[in-house]
Amino acid sequence: MAEINNEKAIKIPKKDERLAELVGIILGDGGIYKNKKLSMYELRIAGNSQTDKEYLLEYVKPLIEKLFGIKVRIYFSKKRNCLHIIAQGVRLINYLESIGLKSGDKVKNNINIPKWIFDSDIFVKSCLRGLIDTDGCVLPITGRDYTYIWFSSGIPNLRKDFEKIISKLDYKISKWNFNRTPETYIGSKKMIIKYYKEIGFSNPKHIKRFKMPELLMLQ
Repeated sequence: MAEINNEKAIKIPKKDERLAELVGIILGDGGIYKNKKLSMYELRIAGNSQTDKEYLLEYVKPLIEKLFGIKVRIYFSKKRNCLHIIAQGVRLINYLESIGLKSGDKVKNNINIPKWIFDSDIFVKSCLRGLIDTDGCVLPITGRDYTYIWFSSGIPNLRKDFEKIISKLDYKISKWNFNRTPETYIGSKKMIIKYYKEIGFSNPKHIKRFKMPELLMLQ
């Protein structure tokens, strides 16, 4: 789109499930940054350049471009085995801040899920999907023939809001394990099947790893 006063013009999206999912993605593996002195205004979402490549390039990148009508850059860091999705612009960052996201270090800012997300179960489910697709994983534990759905976060407010979402949607999680980065999981077969049917995954690596014999029998 055209630039206005050296600022990239953006399409202003309505608050819907797509935007709610992007908010979850940013809260998970993303961040917004601004430095007025350096004229740096940036949205950055990172992931593993191998396991998250398909998700970032074929889902997250088009999602941002469609929502805001802008072009997104890609950066590979071979040394760190990391892939970055980068979108820049004053108007973009100002808009993301206006819907409740904070610029800067997410841990120091002790970020929250924006309040408007809780106005709709559709928004809540979409945001939760974004969080699990980025800061979550799908893995089994010893002695189980199915995969648990895990979530980890070192941010206290984000953990509280995650619990709020879980409660609002009538899910149950285990107690938080604080040995490393605090993590919890959905371990009940009933709850996992409920999650799979109601929310699902946008990240292909989770879809490939997901295993639940009861669901396979129904297909």
